[in-house]
Amino acid sequence: MAVSAFAQKGDWYTLTTGAVPVCHIKIDDDDLAVENAGTPSREVKLAGAGGKGKADAMEHIEVKRINANGRFYMILLSEDNLYFCTTFKYFKDRDSLLMYCADGVDDGYKTMQEALNAIKKDTGSHFSITLYRKEQLDVQKRKIPISKVTEGDFSAGLTRFSRQMDQFWQYRGYGRYEPFYMWMGLIYGNAFGNAFNEGYSTLSLDAKNLKVPINKYGGNPTIKKQIEDAGLAGSENQ
Repeated sequence: MAVSAFAQKGDWYTLTTGAVPVCHIKIDDDDLAVENAGTPSREVKLAGAGGKGKADAMEHIEVKRINANGRFYMILLSEDNLYFCTTFKYFKDRDSLLMYCADGVDDGYKTMQEALNAIKKDTGSHFSITLYRKEQLDVQKRKIPISKVTEGDFSAGLTRFSRQMDQFWQYRGYGRYEPFYMWMGLIYGNAFGNAFNEGYSTLSLDAKNLKVPINKYGGNPTIKKQIEDAGLAGSENQ
């Protein structure tokens, strides 16, 4: 059963494309503190493959809380002075927090009033990012590192990732703003982690481990194309 995220304030973790594969998010009433989110881009180097090997500092984001549609929303102001909305749902049975770019309000708006008006359109149906407690991610340490992935599983995972991101961008459409700039690294990281989550450690999705299967299987023309489609081309040189 979903309850308010703000009954679940505190420390959460999720997958990202930063210099390290895990992002730390601390949730408070009027502040989001985000660490290791990475530098997001449509041309992102996935799973830390484009990272500098140095964790990003904790960044604090002031937020305005709005209660609407039976949910709490956060309105954030980006560096280029656009307002974005996001909302959270906590699921007690899974002890996980779903953060999503709210349906209808995930674009950037020039004024606070435009963002408030857009919240009315939200259906709460498009989840993008899952936040976990640290203990849940620690379980991943016992799984097989991606450096030991088989050729078939590597190919299948790349296919799943590219398909999921294609669906994401098709839903968003062309010519629209991206979601809040910091969330893109998390959206890519979650999609990549989900693509390899069956048996392989999501904590190993970094440049060091990824370049092993890239170098090992990249000579296969099919996998080479999949690597390029996933945005991992050149990662073997990181």
